[in-house]
Amino acid sequence: MLCLKWFNTPLIDKTEKLTVNDQPEGPIMDMPDLVMRKIMENVDFITMLKLRKVCHAFRNFIDVTKLDNELTEVNIKVTPSSIYATIYFTSASRKSVNSNYIAYGNNCLLKVKEGRNEKAKFMKNQDFVEAFFNDFGFILRNQSKLLKTIAIEESSYNWYLQDSYDRDLLNRVKITYSIHGCCTCTRPLRNFIEAHEHLEKINKTYTLQQTADKFYGRFADILRSRKSPISIQILDVRIMRLSYLLNVAQHIDREQLRGIVIRKTPEYSDREKGKQPTLNEIVELDVFDYIQVLSIRGFKVTVPLETFLHIPDLRVAISTLTIENVLLIKKNMMTSPTVKSRRVYYDRMKDSDTLYKTLGHANSDHNKISWYFKLPGLDQILQISREYHETCFSFTWTKTSCIYNDAVVH
Repeated sequence: MLCLKWFNTPLIDKTEKLTVNDQPEGPIMDMPDLVMRKIMENVDFITMLKLRKVCHAFRNFIDVTKLDNELTEVNIKVTPSSIYATIYFTSASRKSVNSNYIAYGNNCLLKVKEGRNEKAKFMKNQDFVEAFFNDFGFILRNQSKLLKTIAIEESSYNWYLQDSYDRDLLNRVKITYSIHGCCTCTRPLRNFIEAHEHLEKINKTYTLQQTADKFYGRFADILRSRKSPISIQILDVRIMRLSYLLNVAQHIDREQLRGIVIRKTPEYSDREKGKQPTLNEIVELDVFDYIQVLSIRGFKVTVPLETFLHIPDLRVAISTLTIENVLLIKKNMMTSPTVKSRRVYYDRMKDSDTLYKTLGHANSDHNKISWYFKLPGLDQILQISREYHETCFSFTWTKTSCIYNDAVVH
């Protein structure tokens, strides 16, 4: 197999390569399309990415024909000094590829795992964010089929998992840099803890704000360069800034995007501010009228709740919940039985003393109280629940057989 053959060069001394424009081109330029396709059918996905850098012929052929890479899902984790990416395929012979890009000062440690194959590489004078997009930018730019999920998660903390880098390679790099005076100790790193501490020391100047700005800037630039919006079914992000989401979402095919899941990345300043930022701008996106799922955690919305009620599966947070809000959602669901669920988090509830008078008798059920409302002519019951230990109202559908025999159903 040609799997990961691009790692065969020495890891430290010969990481400099010719640019694409300087690469020599030979008879491969004259290969028929059929031969080129056969070559592509017998290499793994990572090798295909690297073949683009061999010569113009490979690069142009791969980009123009947009060969089916069977890619279905992309999971990316971004920390101040690392990017961990996992891509999933439909192929039984190639289920996933893990790629880890870790900063080492101004350089990058790369480790890739595909099946049982693990290879590591040191890229001198290569920014780790740029290294990531040099590989994955091709995916984003040329992906033509629907991606089920793109999940991007930010973390304010540096964490270097033991299997995310090659310790032998790290020790060789450390010794090399010690010789040049960049490190003060030449003793090899003996365990995971020492390696983690060493990487933290080397990368102490990196911040999540700096890395996330660069990451989403490059991400949006690549999506903007596409001839058509990228097709994604679910966009799942944990972000610091709303602008990151807005810059990416505007380049997604609105007819293909089914759901958006948004969570706030915790920051040190969040505790000092003591309040959640708002996410009202999401209603201005072109995709907002088309999505079927919207889940927002860590951000609040202050626009009227009815703005969101066209979305079948909804989770939002607001500052103040009123009895009018509860009745509005109840009416919306009773008149739209295809709606899946609503979940509303709140800081305080206005006129909570009128709740029982308005909704009627409540059923106590472990850590919550529930009201049941039967939909006429159907075996569907709307369950409205209020959590005891969490300021949350949930609205879900259930069946008659799923509730207690002695429960009061309105």
